[in-house]
Amino acid sequence: MKTRTVRVSALVLTMALILGVMLYRLIQLQLIRGSQPVAQAVSNITRKYTEPASRGEILDRNGKVLAGNALGFSVQADYYRWEKQDQNDTLLLLWSILDQAGVACEDVLPLSMGWPTVYTYATLEGGEGRRLAKFMDERGWGSPEEITPGRLFNLLCDHYGVSGTLTLDQRRAVVGMRYYLDDHQFSAYNSPLTLASGLNTATVAKISEYGNDLPGVEIQVTDSREYPTASAAHILGRVAAINADEYAELKSEGYGLTDRIGKDGMERALESWLRGVDGTRVVEVNSHTGDVVTEYMVEDTQPGKDCYLTIDLKLQQRVEEALAETLEGIRIKGENSRTGDGADVEGGAAVVIDVNTGEILAMASWPTYSLSTYASDLRDNLENPLAPFLNRAVQSAYSPGSTFKMCTSVAALEEGIITPRTKIVDKGIYDRYADYQPRCWIYRQYGRTHGSINVSDALKYSCNYFFYEMGFQLGIERLDSYASQFGLGQKTGIELQNERAGILAGPEEREARGGEQWWPADTLMAAIGQGDHQFTPVQLASYVATVVNGGTRYRPHLLKRVAEHTDGQIVAEQEPEIINQVSISPETLEAVKKGMLGVVTEDGTASSYFVGFPISVGGKTGSAQMTNHSATGVFVSFAPYDDPQVAVCVVGEYASSGGSLAPVAIAAYDEYFGLGLKAAQQAAGQ
Repeated sequence: MKTRTVRVSALVLTMALILGVMLYRLIQLQLIRGSQPVAQAVSNITRKYTEPASRGEILDRNGKVLAGNALGFSVQADYYRWEKQDQNDTLLLLWSILDQAGVACEDVLPLSMGWPTVYTYATLEGGEGRRLAKFMDERGWGSPEEITPGRLFNLLCDHYGVSGTLTLDQRRAVVGMRYYLDDHQFSAYNSPLTLASGLNTATVAKISEYGNDLPGVEIQVTDSREYPTASAAHILGRVAAINADEYAELKSEGYGLTDRIGKDGMERALESWLRGVDGTRVVEVNSHTGDVVTEYMVEDTQPGKDCYLTIDLKLQQRVEEALAETLEGIRIKGENSRTGDGADVEGGAAVVIDVNTGEILAMASWPTYSLSTYASDLRDNLENPLAPFLNRAVQSAYSPGSTFKMCTSVAALEEGIITPRTKIVDKGIYDRYADYQPRCWIYRQYGRTHGSINVSDALKYSCNYFFYEMGFQLGIERLDSYASQFGLGQKTGIELQNERAGILAGPEEREARGGEQWWPADTLMAAIGQGDHQFTPVQLASYVATVVNGGTRYRPHLLKRVAEHTDGQIVAEQEPEIINQVSISPETLEAVKKGMLGVVTEDGTASSYFVGFPISVGGKTGSAQMTNHSATGVFVSFAPYDDPQVAVCVVGEYASSGGSLAPVAIAAYDEYFGLGLKAAQQAAGQ
């Protein structure tokens, strides 16, 4: 019994001891050290960051990189560490460092640099102009139409508290960056925000030296767009920070206010393919020391797709070079001539198209610009009266001149008005109308005529009299029907933005532009490619391709295929798309081609340029008379004659004549067919 009592007592004592220890530990944890875990938890802050995905590359048809990625750096503003009180000082210091390094800050304020400042928005209906108008209205400042640019600049300086002791450039820089932060709704929800991209290691090191003076400014390792070639700028386009309007439109697709997107060209057209899927990185930071405790990816990035274009880089480079050299040669020749014709030549464009697929093999616009130095050249290019940013191949429309005569020929032949053997006597003066009697060019210049002439010879010698008669017998409705079938005066559907439709002359179009009456004389002018007709170079190239391939009109396009960046697997391929089938009989086709062959052989209007050329070519020259300027020249062509593969259109603003542009087409054929003419000419010292 005594033993049992001892055992019970020992058990009770043991339990009491255990409970005592547990109670002591509980008191220690809850009362004595209870604040420590809480403090530890509070001291560590977890943040989620978007990890940008690599953008897909743009390559030519042979796999040569046109727009790729290079490891680079961007400078960003982190809202968590941003000091609003001193942000003007922060931005000014950052701008000074970047400006010395030649790096442009993101700036969406549509006010020019320098003084006097001017508005740079294109319209108040959208884009930067609309956002500026809204910004001003919200602050009761009136509208840009009411407030001068200089007055607005002063209002912005006052609004942002920018010191008047700063230089004009410094004030404009700070105001622009502050406006950019507001435009992109910089906040805890939209952070970090990219302030500048394309930094090199020296600039990064310089910023790091001022670390304590740049609170909230961080360097981010990024992919920056790299352009291994100086060619195809108008085709490729550029990438830049998303703006507020674009964000509002694209946020449902997962875009953030810190993203960069394609702004124009194929960068924009292929945005959905080129853009990758961003990842998410979690970073745990000690709030007291700022040290990173841990970081990890919760969602991996997925790179964008690689997009192969239809253009051939070597051909593109050759055409751009030939276009620039030819236009410059025309200018010099004009300056040294008695008449001065061509001395006022300005811009131009050239398009090379596959006649059997609609693939654009080369597309040049001159003058051009550099994508690699876009930011630093921006002001000069904007002030250049020749408008380097304008893609004349798709955004400018020109009178086709006599290059329209193939359309008139097809219409007359297919409608049974003439046969390939029908001859018309050129009388020099077309006298069907008493009050309007236009003259054939040869009569006007030399006082003689082309005599009895058929359609092929009429094309060869560009006989206006013959085509006046064709226009008279066809009438404008039938003539326009064929022109429309060839796609003239309408957008081609090419992927590039802001394509112009141009103008197909006719009563309805004339009335739509102001109600002017259409006269019979207007039909005569339309038949020879003069008057109201205005077509883009890409339209003209497509039109010629449709004629010489027998009537199949393909949609001109620049995208060839899309592939995975990782393994090259093709995920999409652009097939030739037939837009229309024009009825062209074999007899009609042969008659038209024969006329185009005559243009570049014997005594045709461009024959002097093709003497000794090793392949058979067809072509047509055109000149559109301009008021107070030399004529705008147009040259269209195709090759080889017996089996057409490519068509070329070249336009020169105020180039005086279409024939003078033939060297651009010759250079294109030399490169495309591998003739080696340039190398041979250089070796011979020509």
